[in-house]
Amino acid sequence: MKNHHADMTNLICSMICIFLFSACGPIGAYHHTALDTPSRHVDNGLKFLQINKIDAAVLEFSRAAELDPDYAPAFTGLGLAYGRMGDFVSGYEYIELAAKKARGYEQESAVKDARMQLDTLRIKR
Repeated sequence: MKNHHADMTNLICSMICIFLFSACGPIGAYHHTALDTPSRHVDNGLKFLQINKIDAAVLEFSRAAELDPDYAPAFTGLGLAYGRMGDFVSGYEYIELAAKKARGYEQESAVKDARMQLDTLRIKR
């Protein structure tokens, strides 16, 4: 009787684990994929810049660039982040790269604005 009880407990625990892992796996992967987009990472990076969390912003912009190497806003963000750290050489390099990748008026305008922000930061230092 004791072995039967232990076997039933193991069976129930196994079934619960299988249910939990099979039910959570695909859902978790779906949400992760839905949030892992270049635009989402750029938005996060801009929020980090606003609260002066520069290292976190660099990570977000870098991830956006990794996901889409032609996504100009990722490089615009990297340029601003490096400028905020005082690395104007890297900042301007990323801005120039963003300018080459910019598609459409909105991205081109954002690159020009970022270049002006870098100029202002450099003058203040």
